[in-house]
Amino acid sequence: MFALGALRVVQTGLSAEEAIAGLRQVTLPGGLFALDRPKPGSPPLRGTIEGLRFSVVRRTQFRNSFTPVVEGVIVAGEVGSQVQLRLGMHLVPFVTMAVWLFTMLALGVLAAESEALSEMALMLVGVSLLGPVVGYVAYRADASAVVEEISLAVTQPTTSSS
Repeated sequence: MFALGALRVVQTGLSAEEAIAGLRQVTLPGGLFALDRPKPGSPPLRGTIEGLRFSVVRRTQFRNSFTPVVEGVIVAGEVGSQVQLRLGMHLVPFVTMAVWLFTMLALGVLAAESEALSEMALMLVGVSLLGPVVGYVAYRADASAVVEEISLAVTQPTTSSS
């Protein structure tokens, strides 16, 4: 994962064990990137939970390479616990965006140096910035939703079905 942004912290009145149990209820075990379509009532997150550490993504109805990867740890406190979250992007889409940006800007510079292609240079620079902007918008759209899902899971007492 390529971390983006600051560490986010969710404070909960639940113990670390209760908080991780809540997170387990809303997390479908599995890989971070899979083609599964969540059905209504199914867990909204997918990932791995080991001890008090976890790595999850939000399950969506469509394939989104810019889905934030959330790595976190639950730390016990005097009263309740604290969930420390680090949001990031999977390395593959991040590297792809960097290569895309570099290539398109290099083509724009080459086109600007050529008399015949000078008008195309502005278009190449504009197109090169469009990809990262679309990626950032897709990433930000999912970031707040996944933090909200985790916050709800670790702050509400679990309902045990007997």
